[in-house]
Amino acid sequence: MDLNKTKSILKKINRLNDLISELGEANDTEKDLIKAYVVDLYGAVISEESEDLEEQEMLKKIKKQKKLEKKLKKRKLKSIALNNDTEEEIESSKPSSKKVKAEPLKSRPALEEDNLEPTAYNEVKAPLKSAPVKVVAKAQPAVSSALSELFEINTGEDLSDKLSQTPITDLTKVMGINEKILTVNELFGGDSKEMNNILVALNGLNSYDEAKSVLMRSVATKYDWADSNKVNKARNFIKLIQRRYN
Repeated sequence: MDLNKTKSILKKINRLNDLISELGEANDTEKDLIKAYVVDLYGAVISEESEDLEEQEMLKKIKKQKKLEKKLKKRKLKSIALNNDTEEEIESSKPSSKKVKAEPLKSRPALEEDNLEPTAYNEVKAPLKSAPVKVVAKAQPAVSSALSELFEINTGEDLSDKLSQTPITDLTKVMGINEKILTVNELFGGDSKEMNNILVALNGLNSYDEAKSVLMRSVATKYDWADSNKVNKARNFIKLIQRRYN
């Protein structure tokens, strides 16, 4: 188990859980974020289980071989006993003064197991060690290249660009009323509560990379920010988010 990775993911889960507790309920965006963290946590926990799986697979093969050997022995013993009984019955039915020619025995249908050569237990070779088995969690929806490019923010060198990069302490208070209305309508499908919840969640994150991951997995994909009619507004909103982590 990757202890450093699990510790980091658990911190994120606890931080988001505290935010949801303050709000009193979780919306679809926050639920999606928690699911994504849980998937990452699961992958970190089972990272060293592949060797145990290989050992279990080898033991299963050995047990299966032993069962097959026992089954073959029982089949052959039964066949020998059946042939002996038939020969005794023919001998006992012969008249005392005449020789009775025994009719040839009808052969029973060939069994698939009869053609198998039993292998001794100590001759069973362990399978070659294969590459570690990877348990893959259910993949998240693919993010389009257009949406990925939307989140690539280039910082300019002129004064206006530098001023636009001044840090923001609280994303819920940085926009005016008119800007909030436009942002809600264009980027959040008219759901002001969902926008407020996502801003609260982003306030609790530590870096722009974390915020970008949250947005791309949730509202940016859900409301198609890469649409040509939304790109400009989405890019301005993303620049605003980036300033929270400057």
